[in-house]
Amino acid sequence: MKKQPSNIEQRYSSIVSFCIAWPLCAVIWVSMKVVWPILRFCAKLAWKQIVKALSKSKVVKPPKPTLPTPEIFKDAPNLARARQVRF
Repeated sequence: MKKQPSNIEQRYSSIVSFCIAWPLCAVIWVSMKVVWPILRFCAKLAWKQIVKALSKSKVVKPPKPTLPTPEIFKDAPNLARARQVRF
């Protein structure tokens, strides 16, 4: 049969658990109050810079290739541009 812990052992275990848990809770609290706002500010600033850089970049589309018109047809007023060439 297991022996029940005495009153003194329970107090010692409470004190030891408090001494272990208190610094851990303090680190978590400090990180939430100090470090997290700094990280959030840096992330927002970086995101704004990324959006700004992406909005400034222009997409340059290459011009559509046109078929060269032979010299004989250049002065003709009623000819449309060739859209397709069949060989």
